[in-house]
Amino acid sequence: LRLLAEGDSWFTIGALNPLKNANLLFEMRFAQTAVAVNCATPGDTLKRMAELSRDPVFADLLAGKRQRAWDGIVLSCGGNDLIDALGVRAAGVPLNLRLLRTAAEWGPAGEGAARYLSDAGWQTFCGYFKANLDAIVALRDKGASRGAPIFLHGYAVPMPRPAPAGPGIGPWLLSSIQAYGIPEADYAAVAALLIGRLAALFAECAADQARYPNLHFFDTTRIALAAAALGSAGESGDWINEIHLNRAGCGKLAVPWAAAIEKVIVDSRA
Repeated sequence: LRLLAEGDSWFTIGALNPLKNANLLFEMRFAQTAVAVNCATPGDTLKRMAELSRDPVFADLLAGKRQRAWDGIVLSCGGNDLIDALGVRAAGVPLNLRLLRTAAEWGPAGEGAARYLSDAGWQTFCGYFKANLDAIVALRDKGASRGAPIFLHGYAVPMPRPAPAGPGIGPWLLSSIQAYGIPEADYAAVAALLIGRLAALFAECAADQARYPNLHFFDTTRIALAAAALGSAGESGDWINEIHLNRAGCGKLAVPWAAAIEKVIVDSRA
């Protein structure tokens, strides 16, 4: 299997300590020989992946001078886009351009974690994500890999907590949640709702085969992981820091995802 990989830190460096570092690609296991050419960059967003001038190596390998007919394209994307969107502060910014509500805008307590989220902002985010995914599909279909399967994974539910990857590198969620005054008791529920909505968006895209032909989504939110403890500052549960999994956590997601990828490719050859 010859795969082209592009993505964020879930495909590259989630921890600065080499002995602790892990990512999904490292932990994949296939029944047959497989190789992935990896173009991923820590902190990358889907928008940067889709802009040819910002990601020339990926574009060249997929549809440029060094292109080949890849058996599949594996993507790790959307997580940093979500983090960036959560980082938008309220001052002078309308609800349709941010994901979180101020305390004065919160809905009734009966809405649960949804009371803190901006539905209008989420719709804007969905439109942004789909437009950039359109660009990835169009790039695939310009070259020798036209129609090749694209594999997209979901994320696991993090705990907003003071657990950076190193000095000045994170945490990524905690500051955004705190800036909007969300109670600590609701941190886990807000994170679960956001990651659940992101997974639902990916599933919606994969189901739209007219717009995104041969796109496959693997829902990692369905896999049980050991959650990090609220307030913990280091490795906890299956997490090495606030948003990155340790090797055990990566293995729990990567092994079944690899099996799903291999099945799609093998079935397509039958």
